[in-house]
Amino acid sequence: MTAIFICGINTRKMTLRVIGIAFLQLLLVNTRSEAQYLRLASIFGDHMVIQQGINSPVWGYDLPGNTITIEFAGYVTKAVTQDDGRWMARMPALKAGGPFRMTVHGSEMIVIEDVMVGEVWLASGQSNMEWTLASGIGPGTESEIASANLPSVRFFTVPKKTAIIPLTDTDKQIWRLCTPSAAGELSAVAYFFAKELSINKGVAVGVISSSWGATGAEAWIGSGMLSTHPDFREALLTRNIDTACWNGYVRESLQAEKDREEIAKTSFIGLREGVTRISYDDSGWMSCSYPPDMKTMGLGGYWGLVWLRKMFVIPRGMARLPLSLITDIQARGAIIYINGKEIYKTDNPSGQIDVKIPNGVIRNDSNVLSVRLYVNWGSAHLGTERMTTSIRAQDGKELPLDGEWKFNPGIEIPVAQWQDYYNKPSVLFNGRIAPVMPYGIRGVIWYQGENNAGNGHQYRSLFPLLINDWRIGWQQGNFPFLFVQLPNYLKRTEEPGESKWAELREAQMMTLRYPATGMAVTIDIGDPDDIHPKNKREVGRRLSLLARKLAYGEEIVASGPLYESMKVEGSVVRLRFASVGSGLISSDPSGLKGFTVAGTDGKFCIADALIDGDEVIVSSPRVPMPVAVRYAWADNPECSLINREGLPASPFRTDSTRETVNR
Repeated sequence: MTAIFICGINTRKMTLRVIGIAFLQLLLVNTRSEAQYLRLASIFGDHMVIQQGINSPVWGYDLPGNTITIEFAGYVTKAVTQDDGRWMARMPALKAGGPFRMTVHGSEMIVIEDVMVGEVWLASGQSNMEWTLASGIGPGTESEIASANLPSVRFFTVPKKTAIIPLTDTDKQIWRLCTPSAAGELSAVAYFFAKELSINKGVAVGVISSSWGATGAEAWIGSGMLSTHPDFREALLTRNIDTACWNGYVRESLQAEKDREEIAKTSFIGLREGVTRISYDDSGWMSCSYPPDMKTMGLGGYWGLVWLRKMFVIPRGMARLPLSLITDIQARGAIIYINGKEIYKTDNPSGQIDVKIPNGVIRNDSNVLSVRLYVNWGSAHLGTERMTTSIRAQDGKELPLDGEWKFNPGIEIPVAQWQDYYNKPSVLFNGRIAPVMPYGIRGVIWYQGENNAGNGHQYRSLFPLLINDWRIGWQQGNFPFLFVQLPNYLKRTEEPGESKWAELREAQMMTLRYPATGMAVTIDIGDPDDIHPKNKREVGRRLSLLARKLAYGEEIVASGPLYESMKVEGSVVRLRFASVGSGLISSDPSGLKGFTVAGTDGKFCIADALIDGDEVIVSSPRVPMPVAVRYAWADNPECSLINREGLPASPFRTDSTRETVNR
């Protein structure tokens, strides 16, 4: 045993028990502002919600060998600390109620106030789960926040932290009551989910919120489980797990992000070169067709500053009227100029804007619109195919700014590209899941998949690993795991083809073969121009329907139609579905949309489709001997199959190896 010196004492002569006490005292003195030995894990605090009906764990640290006594809701629970100072107690199964006071006795006493017993859910995923109410949910955002006085709904947001090995605790954070002053910063999907459940079940609902934008499922799976996947085994077994080395890498990444933000605020080379002036020569710039979008401009995944220019001539007499610029804009930041005059500046624009143009800015002859976009992840556009950027007069006349645009991403100072430290395998499990495990929960709601959309086949095995990993870690059996299927997104195509997003949706649907899983289909409420669709209210509602059925046993229709089987009958294919509810219908009065059919040549054609009771009959005169059918198989499909409860059918294909889904 190597000699370790603490205050000059050779630990060879110390017993293991004394070593433990010495180390624990040193740790506590160095990490706490007060000399307290008894402490609870950071997730335990005022206003928390304890899961009803299970033996919810409470854990923390104290001096080794101490007896810990917990008094709560009329019950007394005890535990004894281990040699390393850790302790865990499991309370009796409690009924919903409160508020209660929790008192923890050990070497000292800790009192926690306003504790409710109710339902607790973990909300996790990437940016669409992280998306806050204040970020915008479409019309009604402000009124929803102003009316969000729901003190029985409480949120604990796990601090954003990564780690190369699992953390035993996280930084201290408070449970927040859902009030108008706090609601804007809460996950919008989780807020609507919790609101629906609280009203429906009549109990307090606690949400443990742990999401991070632009992250893949692999970042959320523990290394032990993830190393069983052949695509990640070698990387995990050979990587450096030194915490100091990892923390240094994170610091460098954070500094690069800070530098990038500073450059975005201060680099205005384009202004000095006169790119906003009419006389500027942009003949050397690249051209693109309207609408200017980073992906169609070849800048997918780009991080940096891009200038756009559009020359236009205002109709005679229109310049004298009050004018506005109307467009739909998405970017990390944007500054808009007309004829060298700044007319609009904002951070994180997302959606339609109506900018009043100051008098005297527009000229009777040639004009130029110049836009400086700060882009991250290649997600930026100015205008959409559905909404043309235009100059609008007070009398309603409009000048569309479509056609050719010029752009240049090489004028301003280059910035550091994506700092993906938070997207490495297992680092979010280690930093944001392990520290709150195994806090008593009812289940999980999960919204993720965009980052894995290029690897749908891999996701078939990766996503179930995540579910299994979390269920093992929580030691609560097969708790409900409810997830959101990716919505419609990107440009709509007229002809059938392949789709990475459709393949990811298929992988998500295949996950329904695992017990206690539920999928909220959102193929009807996405936004082709925005990877962050605003209708989070309906996403939360659909997740709550699944919870009511799978977690609480209500006999309700919680899902739209799910493909079950097919049968070829001559020149037609008959499809059977589960979850038909009270019947199949089309959301489009003109009939079913979204079905394609193929023969032995594998070429899919747009098909006719008719509802026949609880089945759908698909055919095409171009395919006399059909062998396969696809439905909504595109990034942004036109599709209309729903049940009478208004829940949409999941996209599917019959020409893929898969297991039948039973619901």
